[in-house]
Amino acid sequence: MKPEALHPFETKNQERMNQQTMRFAIPLSLLSGVLLTVGFPKLDLFYLSWGALIPLFVALRGKSGKEAFGLGYVCGLAHFVTTLYWIHYVINHYGALPSPVAILALLLLCAYLALFPACFAYVAHKWEEHPLLWGLGLPAVWVALEWVRGHALTGFPWATLGYSQTPFTPLIQIADITGVLGVSWLVVLGSTAITACFNRRRPRIVFPVFAACMLAAILYGSWRLDVVKRLQEQAPPWTVGVFQGNVDQSQKWDPAFQQEAIERYRNLSLQASRSDPAPDLLVWPETAVPFFYGIEDQLTAQLNRIFQEVGKPVLFGSPAVGLVDGQGRLMNRAYLVNTGGEILGAYAKQHLVPFGEYVPLQKILFFVHRLVQAAGDFVPGRSSVPLALDGRRPGVLICYEGIFPELARSTVMQGATSLINITNDAWYGDTSAPYQHLEIARWRAIELRVPLIRAANTGISAIFDASGGCLGTISLNEQGYLIRTVHPFPIHTFYARWGDLFAWMCILIAVGGILYSGKLRQAVVGMKKRNASRRLKHSGS
Repeated sequence: MKPEALHPFETKNQERMNQQTMRFAIPLSLLSGVLLTVGFPKLDLFYLSWGALIPLFVALRGKSGKEAFGLGYVCGLAHFVTTLYWIHYVINHYGALPSPVAILALLLLCAYLALFPACFAYVAHKWEEHPLLWGLGLPAVWVALEWVRGHALTGFPWATLGYSQTPFTPLIQIADITGVLGVSWLVVLGSTAITACFNRRRPRIVFPVFAACMLAAILYGSWRLDVVKRLQEQAPPWTVGVFQGNVDQSQKWDPAFQQEAIERYRNLSLQASRSDPAPDLLVWPETAVPFFYGIEDQLTAQLNRIFQEVGKPVLFGSPAVGLVDGQGRLMNRAYLVNTGGEILGAYAKQHLVPFGEYVPLQKILFFVHRLVQAAGDFVPGRSSVPLALDGRRPGVLICYEGIFPELARSTVMQGATSLINITNDAWYGDTSAPYQHLEIARWRAIELRVPLIRAANTGISAIFDASGGCLGTISLNEQGYLIRTVHPFPIHTFYARWGDLFAWMCILIAVGGILYSGKLRQAVVGMKKRNASRRLKHSGS
């Protein structure tokens, strides 16, 4: 019901209420942004995420479309700045840029990302007059926008809302159907359902729908955990070891430190190879080898002698040179090498880090090479085919690739029964980024029901089973190794087969809802004009 249709006394009360909420609208939007953040590591207050958008919904009451967009933008800016603050550290510490420039770079990225919550708030405002569409349609809008954010301009799906629920083990098992975006949908539905309980203009049906969906998700998750446990018990064991050299990023490429880095991994690998049970595969991190393996003959021969001494196959990261159009170009590779130094397989990183491994739009951003000395000129790999080792088929994800479900899905659909994520999180320092990165990677195990083995340079290294359960970790900034037995089993989940089908359904619902509300609004405006025209004719007669 619009304020104009209310009793005059109620209209005044409504106007007074709108004036009061206007005074608190910006703080309420900021509060929503912060509540969205605290569900993620390191704070992990995941239960607060379920009501994170309620302050924003309160702030939007009685606002214009422009004001709603602005309040959503404030919310998004607060969320992404507090979640991605570590970008300042990376740019300032390793990019050698002054702190003000690093802060500006952080703000520019967050200014772009904040557009998505702003669009969400604008749609929420437009659907104020359609209570059922508001309550049940807004979660689909949020998912649609998160999907776009994960794919537009090379994609940046960091801090997808569903990741905040990682500690809620039974609930997140639905990711093998919907992916992480299904959990995002539930979390936003929680905010609309709670809001509906305290707002007489919202349909009461929203909360029962939310409760039913939550119950169904938890029951499914509990059942699925039992199924996965049984499948793993029946599958043959595979013992793997992950290694964390804890090499400082400022020393990693120093020629004087080169031998020290190699010796660290040699000593750790020798210790691990003598353990009981002995690992079938040793996994070193991204660029664990600080030279061009296969090109620098002396160091390559030294490394091959280490592999022979260890007596186990090793998967490790190294920079490489590949031919592209007849020219040598840098690549970020993982090599699988046996005890004789024979390369059994290699994988080249496909999704490169913008401004870290390449500079997008170089004709426009021609100055970036001068600003960011560390920005490389890498070229991406083209294949997701898994490696092969004694009948095992591990798929490889290098660093940042662990946040892109489609890359993990691609290698699983080509036969991978486990995922190996090698990474170098030394760039992040002692911020929340390594913890966030770890939890994002964990979801690939749940979505695809494969073990995920993660080796990080300075942490956090971990091994997860096919339910996303953590079998062990090596903490941040620690040197050591971790040996665990996993049980890969051949299965393709609904998500593996169909990908982001749930997200596409949400996109269709969001677009359909926007078109429907727009046409309905036009019909209402047309009817008002016709009524006004009739009144003028009657008054004239």
